[in-house]
Amino acid sequence: MAEDEVLIEVDAVQAVYGDDCVVLETYPPHLHVHIKPRTADVSSQQFVEAVLTIRAGPQYPNEPPNINIIESKGLDEQRQKHLITGIRDKACELSSCLMLVALCEV
Repeated sequence: MAEDEVLIEVDAVQAVYGDDCVVLETYPPHLHVHIKPRTADVSSQQFVEAVLTIRAGPQYPNEPPNINIIESKGLDEQRQKHLITGIRDKACELSSCLMLVALCEV
């Protein structure tokens, strides 16, 4: 897969998440994405949130990115593990496809 396609994907994540997406490296992608419920910015209804770190290697997307939660609110350890497992499973399912936005949506 061409590097420019991956760069377009990084732009797409930024477009979807705006200020909630911090790009540490564009290629291979390394992002921090602040995920929270879409409650039209009514923060009193945002009981759960997490910052995902998504770090892809040079083989991305043929090799799924490394995904972890680096910060969270309202998620106990068991829920965090469940969430990460679900995202990693999705990454394996989407292997060889561009998947950054899809993983954030999970």
